[in-house]
Order: sequence, then C-alpha cells, then structure tokens
Amino acid sequence: MRLWLAGLAAVMLVMARPAAAHAFGARYDLPLPLGLYLAAAGAAVAASFLGGMMFMGAAGRRSLTLEIEFPLWAGRAVSTLLGVGGLLVLGVLLGAAFSGPQEAVRNLATVGIWVIWWVGFLLFSALVISLWPQVDPFQKVSRLAARAVGRPWTEGAPEMPAVAGLLAPIGLLAIAWLELISDWSESPQALGLLVALYLLVSIAGGLAFGQHWFRIADPLNRILAALGRVAPLAIADRTTLRRRPPGEGLLERHAQPFGEVALVCGLIGIVLFNGLSETPAWAAVLDFVSESRTLRSPLLWLRDQGADLMKVIRTLGLFATVLAFYTAYQLLVVVMQALVKSGLGREELARHFVGTLLPIAVAYHLSHYVSYLLLAGQLILPAASDPFGRGWDLFGTADRSIDIGVIGAEQVWWIAFMALIAGHALSVLVAHRRAVVRFLDPRRAALSQFPMTLAMIGLTVLSLWILSQPITE
Repeated sequence: MRLWLAGLAAVMLVMARPAAAHAFGARYDLPLPLGLYLAAAGAAVAASFLGGMMFMGAAGRRSLTLEIEFPLWAGRAVSTLLGVGGLLVLGVLLGAAFSGPQEAVRNLATVGIWVIWWVGFLLFSALVISLWPQVDPFQKVSRLAARAVGRPWTEGAPEMPAVAGLLAPIGLLAIAWLELISDWSESPQALGLLVALYLLVSIAGGLAFGQHWFRIADPLNRILAALGRVAPLAIADRTTLRRRPPGEGLLERHAQPFGEVALVCGLIGIVLFNGLSETPAWAAVLDFVSESRTLRSPLLWLRDQGADLMKVIRTLGLFATVLAFYTAYQLLVVVMQALVKSGLGREELARHFVGTLLPIAVAYHLSHYVSYLLLAGQLILPAASDPFGRGWDLFGTADRSIDIGVIGAEQVWWIAFMALIAGHALSVLVAHRRAVVRFLDPRRAALSQFPMTLAMIGLTVLSLWILSQPITE
C-alpha cells in the first residue's frame, strides 16, 4: 500500500486535479443508506442458497466442464514460450532490483512484483486461466539444476513428509508480512535479495525432493494452484484446454496437500486484515493499545529494544485476523458435523469444503486491490522503459505519470459491491454442489449448508462494510 500512496503523492504534487479514488482523499456519497446495500448483499447470498437447494438437486453431481483438444506442437510451443518468458522476466527483475533506480515507485522490480504480479497476475489466474505452471521460473531453474547433477525430478525423487505442506501457508504469511508491514517491500535491493533467496531455496528443495517440493511445500505454486481452480479456463495437459463455469474446478477431485485449510483461510484473513486496518475499528484498537496501562510496560520495553511499535502491533493484528478466521471456519465445520452426523471426521470435512471459500478470496482480492492495480499499475510504463536506470526510453513511456482519473470512488464501490455478492454467492452454490456429491441425500446436503450460508451472509455484510469505510467515510 505504501508504494501506491507514495506514487499517488508524487503525482498529486505536480497535478492540480481533484483525487477521486479509494483511500486517497476523496469520498463517495452513496445514493442510499449503507445499511440498505448491506441488507441487499446479504439477501442476495441467501437467495443463492435457496436457489441452489430448490433447483440444483441431482444436477449438482453433473460436471459442466468441456475439453478442447489442440495439436501437441501448439501446446509445446506455448509452454516453451511462456517458460522462456518467465526466465527472462525473472532475470530482468533481478537486474532492475540491483542496478535500477532505488526509489520504489520508479523501480521495475518493486512495481512489477507487488502490483503487476502479486495483484494483477493473481487476479488473472483466478478470473481467466492459471499459467503459473508454464511460467514458473523458479521451478524451471530448479529442474535444470537437478538434471545437471543427475538428481531425479519425478519418478525416484524422495517423498516429502506430509507436514512439509505447512510451509505453503507459512510462506503466504511471510509474503503478506513483507507486503503490508515490512519496509523491505519498498527497497528494490532488499526485494532483489529476497527473490534471489527464494530462488536458492527452490533449487535446494528441487534437488532434495524433485517436483514434490513444488507440489507440496512451495508457497507460490500452492497459492496459484488453489486460485486457478476458480478460473473458467484451465490447461489440463499439453493437448487439452478445459472450459468450465467459474468455480467448477473446485468440484474436481484432486489431492490436497497438508495445510490446505490454513492456506485458504490465510488468503481471506490477510485481505480482511488489510481492509480492517483502514477502518475506524482499527483506529479504536490503536487508541486502546496506546492508552492501556497494562500494555504500556511491555510496549516501552520493546521500544527500548529498538522495535518499531507500529510494526509490532500490525504484525500481531495480521496474525490475529488470520487465526480468527481459521478458528471460525473450524467452528463452522464442527456445527456441520453435528448437524449431518455422517461419521466423517472434522479434518476431513474441513478439507472437503475449504476450497469453496476460494471465490470469496478472489472477490476480496479484486474488491480491495482494483484501484491499486489500475492506479499504481501505471507505474510499470516508465519503469519498463528504463529498467536499469540508464536513461533509456525503450517504449516511449519513460515520462508517463499516473492518471488518477482512470477510476474513482464510485466505481470502486460498485465493483466491490458486485464482486463481493458474486464471490459469496458462488461460494454458496459450489459448497451446496459439493455437499450433494458428498452426502448424496439432498436433504442432508441442504442441512449441512445452513451454518455455512449464515456465516457467508454475515461475512458478506462485514466485508462490504470494511471496504465501504475508506470510500464513504
């Protein structure tokens, strides 16, 4: 967020033009009271549950995926092109991080990684098609290293312990901490060192466990594989493209590595924290902490040890929000287990239904970051024209600045409103279809989804209120 705000501040210093976008000064006066929008959103999610229960039934077991065949040479060509492109981009980003301009808003690495990739590419993977398996430069370098030293990659590679799957949600939290709290995210050289370290870890993991490392432990592969199941398109293999309704991929059978529940809950909890940190509720938390006599002594001690108290508080807030969402989901599963009395264990039920939360994660990501992507994303144009700070103008865009009029607070509100309703409604429908397949009996399937639907309605209202605060207040 600081990258975006810094870029906007720089532009606003030289442009006498009114700002009109989410979280940088302007507000949007809703034509109707906020409570009516919250009620309408909750009602829409409830209607999706009723519609699924009344009209889906046995049809929920039928796959809606179509497979499109294409020539092997075309698949190989596309895969090779994407793989080479991924390696080139990684090399350019590392070069820009160390030799390019060291201002975050002018460096290709900081803009490319945090704006174009972490926001834009993740949204593309979830809303269109996931191309990360073909692009992933870390896995390709690791595979080349394994071949060079004669280490097995697939068959014959040592199996990883199941608990290694926890490395993926831990890695997700680390990335979120870097983005939202750490100063390292704004330092191109520090970011370059972190990317280089990730590459070394990927090589070591691939040498030790082959492809198993990327399937089980690698955070980026696990995150993008999960989000890719929401997309309407998917590459099945080098000759097959799958076309399906959004979320249909969540119904396909696939092996879930250990830690999938924590990973999906983390994806939602992180964006919830990012939104909450811009609301009056977070300001009230900060006031409470600053005025608490109980907390004063430990906070003063931490300050004397050189700690940045705001970073400490935000770190605790991030972890607490993710833990709270994870705990709430586990409690919902306990209630579901008690209602259906299916004999299934809590962990099995939790793993079975956690994927149905992914449309919500996508909706939150889109709602919260759409203005960030469209505004800060413009910084890629001058950065790409002169990636190494040599005074180049490769694409004729070196002098381009941010146009803050491309999106306003009103557009942000309506995108958030529609995306959150669509995301939660899709989650409800997918969860109902999973329940029909799992429990066979439509009555038990519907009963199992009552607590989940009530939670979805409450979550819709809460998340829409959170996103409304920087826009309407």
